[in-house]
Amino acid sequence: MALDPTATVPPEGYLRLGRLGRTFQLEGALRLALDAAVSYEGEDGAEPVGVRVLQGAGQLFVTGLGHARVRELFASGGSLMLKLEGVRDRTAAQRLVNATVWVDPAALAAGLAEELAAEIAAGDEEERLVGLPVLVDGARVGEVSGAQLDGPNPLVEVALDEGAARALLPLEAPYVALTEAGVELTDPPAGLLGPG
Repeated sequence: MALDPTATVPPEGYLRLGRLGRTFQLEGALRLALDAAVSYEGEDGAEPVGVRVLQGAGQLFVTGLGHARVRELFASGGSLMLKLEGVRDRTAAQRLVNATVWVDPAALAAGLAEELAAEIAAGDEEERLVGLPVLVDGARVGEVSGAQLDGPNPLVEVALDEGAARALLPLEAPYVALTEAGVELTDPPAGLLGPG
């Protein structure tokens, strides 16, 4: 299989897994950085859904290459390495540095495809929250700088406008509401957003 520089857009319905990084060894291996949404280990110690998808997928879509079969997936030095069919040397691999990797969820086992879609949707929700203003009784006090939505107590991290302070807000708290205006707090407990 030859590299296909015209393969720039994955087929409709494919889900993104990550991005290829630097080459490794002479046999065409590439480092693979999984997207944050699919790189978390399960609470039961299970491998990240992205790794399980790579192990179970018969074929991937790689920008700049097109459809390719996974020859080998392994870890080295704390990094995930990927060897693809049609990429057998370092020169071919170097042309794929920064390429994105996609998978057809229809080619996966049903439970794995559903888990992948759920993790990606949760990651999209986290990205949607970052940058939203945080308001206390209608007045801006900061903005969301991060979100942790996958645990039993979803939280957002707030970069406060006053000083370099940060605060964590529990999204399930009765005084927190997600609205079109941002994250609104009504009568929050004293000290939640710093000395007060």
